[in-house]
This record gives sequence, C-alpha cells and structure tokens, in this order.
Amino acid sequence: MRREAVVEEIELNPLGEIRMGCDAYGVVIKTNFGCFDIFKYIPVLIGHTDHSKCISQSECKRYLLVKGSFGTYILDIKEQSISIYKTTIRGKNNEWSEEQAIFGKDKTHIQGFSQTYYLQFPFVRQAQFNEVLSKFECLRKQQIEAAVNAL
Repeated sequence: MRREAVVEEIELNPLGEIRMGCDAYGVVIKTNFGCFDIFKYIPVLIGHTDHSKCISQSECKRYLLVKGSFGTYILDIKEQSISIYKTTIRGKNNEWSEEQAIFGKDKTHIQGFSQTYYLQFPFVRQAQFNEVLSKFECLRKQQIEAAVNAL
C-alpha cells in the first residue's frame, strides 16, 4: 500500500529584521516521511508569517513548492530530496543574476502546481544539497565574473 505524503507541521524560525521594518523567517517543514530543516536559517518568509503564500503541495501530494525570497525550491517528500528551480547569484562586485538553475544533465518536469516546473538541477538529498548548490554557485560566479571582465 502506498502512503500519501502529508505535511504535518510548518514551524517558523525568526531570523530578525532583514530590511527596514521586515522581519524574516526560516521554516522547518515536518512531513510523515521526514523533516526538511534546510530552510531553518534561510529567509523564506519576509514581512509576513503566512506560509501558505510561499509553500504549496502538488496535486499528487508528493512535492512541495517553496517560493523563498531568494530561491524557488521543489521538495520531493517521499524521497526526502531537494531541487532548485530559480536562484539569485551574487557576483563579487555587486552583480547579481536571478536565473533558473541549470546544473548537470538531469531534467525533470514537475506538474500539479499552478504551472509546470521544468527542473534542470538534480534532486539531491538534504544532507548534500548545500554542497551541490555551492558548486553550482561557484561555477556561476566564475562565469559572471568572466562576462563582466569581458566588457
């Protein structure tokens, strides 16, 4: 028998004031398959505490969409893995790029939200996610720096 993924609780973690008058909150998402605590210290909610504006579950109940302030993530509840759809990359000299994350050869279509998400970043276990994301960000920063220096 297949168990349906259930979000049991979403805890807010106050991170303090991120910009004038706007408090930021990280989140811990508890499901019946495990806990996603990777966003505990990442500002996901800014200026409000209504997580339903930023976190939604797919129609099939397997995936969670987390629209944070600086990235959009897809969580696979059953596999306890994470992929990133969009992220903000900051260069060394205040350059920044908000972009769809493309890293590796994995490609996945996730349906069941208000739109279809075409992921080009691999699903990675929570314990390794920051390491893989860091490799991607390092590569993109090098590319951004090369582009800026070419001008």
